[in-house]
Amino acid sequence: MDGHGDGGGQHDSQRYSRRRGCHETNLQCLRLDTFALQQLISFFFVSAPSAKAAQSFVAMPGLTIGDTVPNLELDSTHGKIRIHDFVGDTYVILFSHPGDFTPVCTTELAAMAGYAKEFDKRGVKLLGISCDDVQSHKDWIKDIEAYKPGNRVTYPIMADPSREAIKQLNMVDPDEKDSNGGHLPSRALHIVGPDKKVKLSFLYPSCVGRNMDEVVRAVDALQTAAKHAVATPVNWKPGERVVIPPGVSDDEAKEKFPQGFDTADLPSGKGYLRFTKVG
Repeated sequence: MDGHGDGGGQHDSQRYSRRRGCHETNLQCLRLDTFALQQLISFFFVSAPSAKAAQSFVAMPGLTIGDTVPNLELDSTHGKIRIHDFVGDTYVILFSHPGDFTPVCTTELAAMAGYAKEFDKRGVKLLGISCDDVQSHKDWIKDIEAYKPGNRVTYPIMADPSREAIKQLNMVDPDEKDSNGGHLPSRALHIVGPDKKVKLSFLYPSCVGRNMDEVVRAVDALQTAAKHAVATPVNWKPGERVVIPPGVSDDEAKEKFPQGFDTADLPSGKGYLRFTKVG
């Protein structure tokens, strides 16, 4: 009896253990199901907005190519300027400099003044901006013109002491700050088209001055591409061959460019690299 009772007790204990194991397993499954439900809720009610945020995160930060330049109104050395009115139906080079009465900026703005006639030939206007006030700009212009006699600063320089405009124009240098800890502008330059959209941007750190010949070349390339619906190859200069975009078929190219075109003979056998001349 005792032996039978002991055996029954063992069986009862095993059955209890199995039942307990099942309860624990079911509890774990319930916990997993609850966790899964929480994850689903999190996905639909939290992750969906986060996905939108992620999309905006991977997008280019701030004003960039293809964006419409903000229609800001600022004081300048030529009085109040509203950017869209200033652009009108022309191209504008909108450029920032880190600060008045600084060495590299002085050489740059003197060069801008020296190239003003070249830009004017191309129907391009110049518009500067920094965080210094208008009076500072006016006083500094005397130094600029003295540094390069004959290079008169005839273009306006806008003042943005609040630093709000340079943020909207994506011209903030993340590393350079003034004595009060305020961010300074970078050496940014946007070429803005008649449609008020950014066509091309250059961005330099404060320690590197811009190359004005390259700015002129970029303007020429943009205007040539817009006028003839072509692209310009590496190191292109006016008068040199341009590239026919790949979206234009050979038949279309023959109609569009009656002067003819040359197709590069490449190992791939693909005729995507085509050159032509435009007036």
